[in-house]
Amino acid sequence: MPDGIEVRALRDPRLFAQLSSRWLATDPFSTNVMGVQLDGVLRGVRPQGEEDIWIVAVKRGRVLGAAMHTPPYHLFLPRLPSGVASQIANTLAAAGRPVSGVIGETNTVAELVSVWAERTGSKSSSLMKMRMYRLKELTHPVATSGVARQGGPDERHLLIEWFERFDAEVASDRPGEEAAIAVERRLAAGELWLWWDGGRSVSVAGHSAAAAGVARVGPAYTPPEYRCQGYGTAVTASATHAALHAGAEHVALYTDLANPVSNSIYQTIGYVADHDAEDTRLIPNS
Repeated sequence: MPDGIEVRALRDPRLFAQLSSRWLATDPFSTNVMGVQLDGVLRGVRPQGEEDIWIVAVKRGRVLGAAMHTPPYHLFLPRLPSGVASQIANTLAAAGRPVSGVIGETNTVAELVSVWAERTGSKSSSLMKMRMYRLKELTHPVATSGVARQGGPDERHLLIEWFERFDAEVASDRPGEEAAIAVERRLAAGELWLWWDGGRSVSVAGHSAAAAGVARVGPAYTPPEYRCQGYGTAVTASATHAALHAGAEHVALYTDLANPVSNSIYQTIGYVADHDAEDTRLIPNS
């Protein structure tokens, strides 16, 4: 096996957790998407798909890295040592595993995409370039009209509409959870926060449960008619505060690098850059 790296594709999330949890904790930011999903599956609040695989890369009995593939979502890759993503690509290609895309830390994604193209003849297309920010110290914005309130059943239909509009704006070509399912799950968990002004809801932000001490804020959405009034910044700060109050040691969020506004406003409430990420579609050679 090249470089002595063995890649294991596991169906059992509990076994994956036993093997990888210590390694995941060494980089809780770039592994957070995987950690939150794993925690949700183990607690029974997120589904385990029949085709889901949990990937561990091992060398001489030591875990070097991990990844996950939960279709229809793209293969997720955190920061990995050089060569690990290549071996993951080789292993999945040799097994004939269909992979429609890859998402994760930019350099790791690039390594896998290159090897995948060599092995399968596929092409690739970038869907989104992102940046993960992590909270350094929360600063609540001042002079924003309105108050934060936790989302509840009465807002269910409004939130589904907003989640659908969010997906249409920023993720129309990317696989994602159905809006109604996401809203139901997150309302039940108390993870959605609304900004309320003038007797109406004007913005929403959610946060995840913490994995390895890190909660992730998102999505954050303000309808066009309510933008440029500070609502999105204010509700994101409120969701961040709620995640910390719920026990998170750290909070992180992703932004679209093509949106300079979001990248600037989150820095004003205490977020600093951690790493860049990319979502890439893999196009089979026809």
